[in-house]
Amino acid sequence: MASSCKCIGFTHTIEKGDTLYLLGKKYQVRVSALIFANPYVDIYNLQVGDQICIPKFRQLS
Repeated sequence: MASSCKCIGFTHTIEKGDTLYLLGKKYQVRVSALIFANPYVDIYNLQVGDQICIPKFRQLS
């Protein structure tokens, strides 16, 4: 995550096996919200140690 970006929520450090889908399930956030909150992250090339923003959005039913 670029240091100039502000995360409205919290950051998660990527671990082995993490995918946006699994993180979305874990934190109850839609994948589209994860993508929107991390515009400078290459979602197809997540690396262990990368940090991404987990947005603090209310999940819609």
